[in-house]
Amino acid sequence: MNDESRQPDIEIIPKNPLARAGDVLPNIIHLLPVASRPFFPGQAVPLLMDAAAWTPTIQEISESDNDLVGIILTRGEKSELAKSEEFYSVGAVGRIHRAQSVDGQLQVLVECLQRFRILEFLTDEAPFSARVEYIKEFSGTPDDDIKSYAMAIINTIKELLPLNPLYAEDLRMFLDRFGPDDPSHLADFAASLTTANKEELQEVL
Repeated sequence: MNDESRQPDIEIIPKNPLARAGDVLPNIIHLLPVASRPFFPGQAVPLLMDAAAWTPTIQEISESDNDLVGIILTRGEKSELAKSEEFYSVGAVGRIHRAQSVDGQLQVLVECLQRFRILEFLTDEAPFSARVEYIKEFSGTPDDDIKSYAMAIINTIKELLPLNPLYAEDLRMFLDRFGPDDPSHLADFAASLTTANKEELQEVL
C-alpha cells in the first residue's frame, strides 16, 4: 500500500489517567472477546484487534461515561468470529487508556481492574454487552505465613528473570503497585507469566 492510499491513524479514545481504587464499576458493560488467553486484574493489556470487527464496540464505549470494557475469553479460535455462547462466564473488567486504528488494526491499551461474572447477555452479537456482577478480591492484611509465601514467590520470579528479561519491567511495575502484602494480585501476576494454555489460565481466573 502506498502513502497516498494509506489510511490515517484514527484516535478513538485518547490517553486516560490511571484508574482509582474507589472507582464505581457499572453493572452493565460492553465486552471484548479474546481468543489467545484470559487477562488478570492488575495487568496492563495491549490488544491488537481487527478494526472492522471491533471499532463499533470501541466507539460505543467512547460515548459512555466510563471507558470500561469487559475482557472475556472465548472458546473459539478467532475473536472476530466469537459468539456469546462461546464465552467463558468470568473475565476481567478494565479501563481503556488508549484506542486507535492503524492500517486496519485496532490498538487498544486496557488496564484490567477486577474480575466479573456474566449474569445475562443483553446482545448476542457485536457490539456485545452484558449484565455482570463483580467478584471481590481478598482484602485485609495477610498473615505472616502468607507474606512468607508471597516473598518466596517474588524471589523465585526474580531468579527466573535472566531467562526472560522482558518480565523485569512487569515485575517492577507490579512491585510498585502491589507487593507481598497483596497475595491476590501476586497470584494473578504469577499466573500471567506462565506458559499454561488458555483453559488452565481461565481456571485460575
